[in-house]
This record gives sequence, structure tokens and C-alpha cells, in this order.
Amino acid sequence: MAETRSIARIEHPYPLADFYLNYFTARQPVVIRTHTLADLDWRTDRWTNEYLTHKAGGQSVAVLTSHNRNDFSLDKARYETMLFQEFIARAMAKPDGDETMYLNLQDEAKDRMLEPPLLQLMGDFSIPVYYKDLMLRCMNLWMGNSRSEIVTPLHHDFNDNLYVVVEGRKHFTLFPPSQAANLYTRGTILEVERSGNIRYASMAGMPHLSQLDIEHPDLVRFPRYTEAERMRMDVVLEKNDMLFLPNGWFHRVASRGRHIAVSFMAVTPDADRLQWMRSAILSTVAPAR
Repeated sequence: MAETRSIARIEHPYPLADFYLNYFTARQPVVIRTHTLADLDWRTDRWTNEYLTHKAGGQSVAVLTSHNRNDFSLDKARYETMLFQEFIARAMAKPDGDETMYLNLQDEAKDRMLEPPLLQLMGDFSIPVYYKDLMLRCMNLWMGNSRSEIVTPLHHDFNDNLYVVVEGRKHFTLFPPSQAANLYTRGTILEVERSGNIRYASMAGMPHLSQLDIEHPDLVRFPRYTEAERMRMDVVLEKNDMLFLPNGWFHRVASRGRHIAVSFMAVTPDADRLQWMRSAILSTVAPAR
């Protein structure tokens, strides 16, 4: 495998203008490290199984379940509706967890910013300062517990993601939007916009998913992956880390053990608006060196 590139890491608190200039408008991912999430005025340190069950156990959630152990690819997983307390008992409360279950995105078809169980937990967290001026699309909870690795296959989002690790660790593998054609998406790409947003001929069939298994790439079927691999970035997020992941950046996520994360998805400004934001910042402040 080609040598992978590194991702920038910064410490919280980081000047907001510099975040927008160096990362948000530049469309570059960055890890923001906090000493503790209490620095964000979060109280997620009390998210024990007992607390979560007490606060939101009676809520109905959609849990991604796999009939092939920890393989959550499109053709091997489905959503199962259950009470949140059942998911906690079957996965989070077991010493070895359950490698067939993973709580991820809630029902996007409802088009709500906040769904259970996060709705019942909202007093324990707030929107991080880096997203306070952005238009939020939704907030999501990610939870799992497995002795073996749980993997979310390679894909990209259509919004800007701020991903906060509450517990455990996550291994992200990243590729920039410029490599979309070399990552063999399921859908036909029409354009990769300057903002990073990727437009498809059709949104049917989850076009933003890659057909690749990047850990065992089939270079006969997907020969251009060798080009994308040169731009690969690997980063491990620990508890208290935040990852800013701009729209269009492809990512594969691997988790092991007990892990909880909250993500904030924001609407991506178009390229002209991003340029206006950069110009406005540059006209008023000097960037951090």
C-alpha cells in the first residue's frame, strides 16, 4: 500500500475564525482534541447503560443488524426496530457485545433534526462552538459494542460532518472528493463541485457508496484505485476527539469494543459562499501560524 498522508490535529479551544479559514472554507478535514468533553459543557460522562436506559430506554430505534456477523455492507444488513433498552441489553451491556448490531443513522425520511434517543438526551450535550453559526441538517447517535471490528463501508456524506467521540475509539480512512471517480461509486457521477459536493445522475440505490473493499481491493475490476490510494489518510479518533469531515470526503469507519459518538451534519455552503466567507475573514483577522 502507498504511504498514507496525515491529517491535521488542533487543540480546543481553537480560534473560530481560524477554523473557518484553515479548515471549513478550505474543505480540509481536521481532528479537534479536547481534554474532556466537559470543556464543551457536555455531560456525556454519565452515559452508563443504566442512565441511558432510564432516560430513553422506552424509545423505539432502528438498529442496523447483520446476518453475517460484523459485515454491515448494503447487501448483508437490514434495519430492525426495537426499544432502545433492548439494544442496550443485547449489545452495550454484554462484556463481549454483539457484533451483529449497530445503532447508526435514524429515520432520515422523517426529515427531523433530532430523533430518539438523542431527543431524550439533549440536556447532556450541545452544538459545539465550531458549528454554532452553521445551518444544521440533523444530529445522529452512533453506538456499538463488539469484540471484533465493526465496519461502515466506504462512502461519502452530502453534508459537513462534525463527529464527536464520546466513548471508545474509531479508525477513519479518508479520501478527498477529487478521487471520487477512482473510488468506483455505485452511482454515475455528474460533477464534483468546488464545495466538495458530488452530484449524481440519479439518487436511487445509494449512489454515494463505493463498490471497493479498500482492505482487499480488486485491482482487476477497479484499477484506478491505485491513484486514489496515494491520497489515502488514516486517522484514529480517541474519546474526546472531534473530526470535522467536509462534504464529499469518502470515509470508511472501523470500530471495536464499546463505542459511542454523536455527529452533527450541517448544510454545505456553495462555492461562492465559501469564497465570500474566506474573503470576509481575511479582511478582518490574520490567520494563525
